Amino acid sequence: MKKLCVIPLLLIIFLFCFCFRAEAGEGKVRKSPIAGSWYPGDKEKLKDLVQELLKKAKLPELKGRPIGIISPHAGIQFSGQGAAYGYKALKGKKIKRVILLGPSHYTFFKGLATSGVDFYETPLGKIEVDRNISDALYKLPVFNGPRNAELQEHSLEMQLPFLQVVLEDFAIVPLVVGDISQRDYEEAAKALEKYLDDSTVVVASSDFTHYGGRFGYVPFRDNIKENLKKLDGGAIDKIIAKDFDGFLKYVDETGATICGARPIGIIMKMLPTSAKGTLLNYYTSGDLLGDYTDTVSYASIVFTDDEKK
Repeated sequence: MKKLCVIPLLLIIFLFCFCFRAEAGEGKVRKSPIAGSWYPGDKEKLKDLVQELLKKAKLPELKGRPIGIISPHAGIQFSGQGAAYGYKALKGKKIKRVILLGPSHYTFFKGLATSGVDFYETPLGKIEVDRNISDALYKLPVFNGPRNAELQEHSLEMQLPFLQVVLEDFAIVPLVVGDISQRDYEEAAKALEKYLDDSTVVVASSDFTHYGGRFGYVPFRDNIKENLKKLDGGAIDKIIAKDFDGFLKYVDETGATICGARPIGIIMKMLPTSAKGTLLNYYTSGDLLGDYTDTVSYASIVFTDDEKK
């Protein structure tokens, strides 16, 4: 799979100072480094925007309880409508904990990185981190990635405003996924499965194909929109079928630049056999801009379990 981006050490140090703060009596807080750029920095504007996106999302009838979703993480003006579909499926559900799996865009490391803070903060307020789970996972070899990997990571944060609007009182388990092996998928899924109870949902944060010279991926030059839909559709079919091996093989063979392929693989390993996948929404940034020279695909997928109400 494609190597992850690495930011300079000095920038990591700067982000550590900027993004983390400890306030008396409340623990360590990760401040948002992207509010005001990736999404509105004003509380009311952000809330209104998320509510409007949720209102526009029209869902099919879903049987059973949502136990997992795959959601995009680009700037809200691009992927926000797609993300709204998945989170609308969670609205009104009695969910108290969200396990967040996102790819690492800024730091290269092996395994998964747990959170070392007590709260994440967005303009909509603070979200508690389930430190009991984070600290327990950190003791396991596969979860021993650097805890500063969450500092700048937007793949996790872009899910938060939607969660804050559709859920009332919940905690998160943020996990940044680095370079992992076949065995790591198994070990990570096994460790996380026991936390996937009736009040927990797992989210895999991922955009789909990044097409164009900007991304170094140009597998075709004609009929781009149609070919992208076919390329992404092949991956989506494997995901919905919960075909873990087939999905990873498809990504390797096509070179499809699905940045969250590893988080998706983990969620697929975690799902019970009774879980059913449903594609809720799919489009590309090229569809929005009318230009497919450089474009990113967004898919919203929900997994429901008819055996859980």
